[in-house]
Amino acid sequence: MALKTTEAIVLKAFNWSESSRTVHFFTRDQGKLSLVDKGGRQVKSKRGRLVPFAKLEITYYSSEKDSTGYISDCLLIEAFSFEGDGSLGRLAYASAAVEILFSLLTEKEAQASLYQQTIQFLSLTEKSNKQVLPVLFLSYFSRLLTLLGYEPSLEICVGCGRSYTGITESAIEFSPERGGVVCSSCQTAGEYYIPTSQESHKLLVALQCLTLQEAIGLPIGYREVTNLLEMMLKFVSYQTGIKAELKSLDFLEKLKNSNSSQ
Repeated sequence: MALKTTEAIVLKAFNWSESSRTVHFFTRDQGKLSLVDKGGRQVKSKRGRLVPFAKLEITYYSSEKDSTGYISDCLLIEAFSFEGDGSLGRLAYASAAVEILFSLLTEKEAQASLYQQTIQFLSLTEKSNKQVLPVLFLSYFSRLLTLLGYEPSLEICVGCGRSYTGITESAIEFSPERGGVVCSSCQTAGEYYIPTSQESHKLLVALQCLTLQEAIGLPIGYREVTNLLEMMLKFVSYQTGIKAELKSLDFLEKLKNSNSSQ
């Protein structure tokens, strides 16, 4: 078996014995990677600990004949503690990001740009003012969808290709099932649409091209962010078919609760 090393963050772990587990990572080089962690649950384990919400260097054995590799060692590079003001909210946003990554990432498909975006998101979530956390997460979610190829059509109608530049309609209709905005001429009776204000639409368009650092300066309130997140989560559910794994309603409720406790 070949011995390999890569940077990674922990997505999820499943225990299957008193001492061992299977750990799912988001790695810099291979995207989502599942590895067996033999003896990793033991307190006296001789190798480094697998810390959640941290950039790690993992060394593992990999074989072309065996679909699952084995962890050999782990080195902590950088931990994100989220111990600042509003720690519950910081942890909630970071947990949501990891949950969505686990649901959407494809096994052993490199996503180097998204990996770097995720590390930057965790760093900004730890260091930024708690008031900008909602828009920071919305920006990260938007970038994540773009990098994974699920970017919604926001600037042209998915039906006829009409440009939404300079649109005067008071409410812009978004179709999660059709994958974007739909003009009045292309709308179908009985189809599900989510009305979006012109201002919210402009913000979503801006988030598709702004960096995470630039996005935190946008004037978006908490309530508006949660409404836009709910819309985008419904879009993801329609487009990927993984509604149960995203737990969108539980996630949004968690954000509301963490916000009220800050």
